Amino acid sequence: MPARYLLLVTQDGYAKRTPITDFRSRRRGCKGANALKEGFLLGGVAIVSDNGEILVITERGRVLRTPINEIAILSRTGRGGKIIQLDEGDKVIAVLPI
Repeated sequence: MPARYLLLVTQDGYAKRTPITDFRSRRRGCKGANALKEGFLLGGVAIVSDNGEILVITERGRVLRTPINEIAILSRTGRGGKIIQLDEGDKVIAVLPI
């Protein structure tokens, strides 16, 4: 079975892949697990494997197509790397695996 990752992209253009196994299954009453540090706003999330590509879409209509395997694999607490340079006032609003 291919490795599966949770792909997180922040509104300011940072991205990381975190192995799904880093997130434990929880029972009722639990508050969840942090995957981003406080102050980062989520622009998009997807479950991906090692191959394929993603589209990153911004509020002003820019679209970036990039291979998934070029995005860093980091722990839940890692910040991620910048994958798209945004203009002033623009932000990531969607991430689509293709």
